[in-house]
Amino acid sequence: MLRALLTDIAAQSEEESDLEQMLELLEDLAQNPVYVNQASFEDMARIFWLTEFQIKSLSDHVKTRGPILSHYEIASLYGFTPELARTLVPFISLEKKEDAGIKPKRVVRYGKSKLITGMQTVLQEQEGYRRPDSVANRYEGSPVKAYLRYSFGYADQIYFGVTAEKDAGEAFFRGSNPRGFDFYSAHFQLKTKGRLKTLTLGDFRADFGQGLVLWSGMNYGKSAMMLNAMRYNEGLRKYASADENRFMRGIGATFRAKPADITVFYSRKAIDASVSARDETGKVLTVSSFPTDGYHRTPNERAKKDAVTEQISGANISVTRTDWHVGATAVYYEYDATLVPNPYIYNHFAFTGKSNADYGIDFRFRLGNAVFYGEQALGRNGASGMLYGVQMLIDEHFGANILYRRYAKDYHVSYGMALGENSRNNNEEGFYLGWNWNPGGQWRFSSYCDIFRFPWLRYRADAPTFGREAMLQADYTPSRNTKMYVLARFKEKEENMSESVVGDVTDVRTTSAKMVFSHQIVEGCGIGNHLEVKNYRKEDISSNGYFIAQDAYVTINTFKRYPLRITLRYAIFDTDSYDSRIYSFENDMLYAFAVPAFYDRGTRLYLLMKYSLGKHFDLRFKYATTQYIDRDVIGSGLNEIRGNCYSEAKVQLVCKF
Repeated sequence: MLRALLTDIAAQSEEESDLEQMLELLEDLAQNPVYVNQASFEDMARIFWLTEFQIKSLSDHVKTRGPILSHYEIASLYGFTPELARTLVPFISLEKKEDAGIKPKRVVRYGKSKLITGMQTVLQEQEGYRRPDSVANRYEGSPVKAYLRYSFGYADQIYFGVTAEKDAGEAFFRGSNPRGFDFYSAHFQLKTKGRLKTLTLGDFRADFGQGLVLWSGMNYGKSAMMLNAMRYNEGLRKYASADENRFMRGIGATFRAKPADITVFYSRKAIDASVSARDETGKVLTVSSFPTDGYHRTPNERAKKDAVTEQISGANISVTRTDWHVGATAVYYEYDATLVPNPYIYNHFAFTGKSNADYGIDFRFRLGNAVFYGEQALGRNGASGMLYGVQMLIDEHFGANILYRRYAKDYHVSYGMALGENSRNNNEEGFYLGWNWNPGGQWRFSSYCDIFRFPWLRYRADAPTFGREAMLQADYTPSRNTKMYVLARFKEKEENMSESVVGDVTDVRTTSAKMVFSHQIVEGCGIGNHLEVKNYRKEDISSNGYFIAQDAYVTINTFKRYPLRITLRYAIFDTDSYDSRIYSFENDMLYAFAVPAFYDRGTRLYLLMKYSLGKHFDLRFKYATTQYIDRDVIGSGLNEIRGNCYSEAKVQLVCKF
């Protein structure tokens, strides 16, 4: 279930930070599980793939029947299945949580530290490293990506961490980075049971409402878990990702002021910007955009680094109960340079200026077997955004979610991430319907359809356009050791014709189907398969593709105590063009992800080894290679490789103490 969600996020958003933050959330859950026999609704909502009805079913069972004694007991609860119950096992505890409090001796004794360090590199020489130092347009650093992450946690009450990272091609302890890594991040978070609920210092996330005003965390997108389109107020959370953009840097606090929680925060950080004009002293006057790739390898990329200072201040007040929630959020942004987007016609309503503000009211309440939720937002310019939905449990086995959204073409929000088709929450109106059917036994079905329109022009569409999307997934679990799901997806979206005058648009249709199968033969040994086909059609052009992969894994106990897990994949792919590319999830390093896109013709092989040296050390190594049949050059520009083979090597050491 979670693996399928990772693949869906990668295929739809293509944002690395979304995947990394999801893995971070899962790791936090594993280290600090939810004590289901004592958990509040807020604690239960940390398990983000549970619906509100499932959370209520679990809570009501504990209140009426007493503590849950076995994970198998959860599978028999109203709204649960054996497969869903198994996904909870690593993230919940049936024990009684001890209220130890925050005492220095206990923090030192029972706190857990983790140190992760790793490197990875492309084994073939790329054009950016081949050029001599006398050429300005080249990569300044080595082809090695390196990172270091330290984290400390105590009983879900105290968190502290430091993250450092350099991308491949960025300088390291020389040139433009004499202090070492290109990106540094640090955070401290404290949770108490007193008036001060949460305190965050350094880097943090802020997620409120349904994401229309402020949501700097993960974007779940549209997936088979469509009943989870409704979001819960996550508030302030530590930030430990290596993404260099979607976070706050400063201070934030949440106070308990019964019956409400009041949150205030302030952030100030330097961000990358494409500079348009400077004054005679070199001070940046205007910028055209805020790049988010985080690369600082070439002179042009380094000129954008930390070019603008961004300040954000905001507040939220919310009242949350088991059956209802209401909240209000206000955010103010200010930059020390003026943003003037490039003069493309689709940017006519884009934000221009040095400051902006957004305000929103969100709600959630339950009436019987229906949960109504939504958010109404307003920008400083008077433009609005709205999202209203209802989540319904028709019976024990069937649930549905209906959602309507409308984001004005001139609604401007910098850190919004509500459900939508656009990458930004503006210029969009849509109607979304999803359902989930668990008939019992071995099958589970889920589906969604989304109809949307864009009232104003957008990138690659010089006219108002329409679109629609539908997905159907069937999961089959004949036994605990065997799982399979089949998914079909259709998407139609209008964009500019290949050769036309302004205003001529045409339908672009994408149809895909895939089957993913996994089977555990014996404990520590199993196989898997991934088969996918795809068709892309625009005007008279049709592009087809397929992907077939065979997986295998085995765990060997070396010296009778140190397990070595080996995972292997061999895949073949063939697509007519990049338009029919296919994404496939791969196992990777801890806190890392790999959902590469495959296109053209070739084969893919990867070998992943995890060697556990006792309880305190894990060593991981991955070698992956893609060999193309139909080309002699891979990539373009400074990433160009002369040849038909692209290979990567990764190594990571995890120390837990």
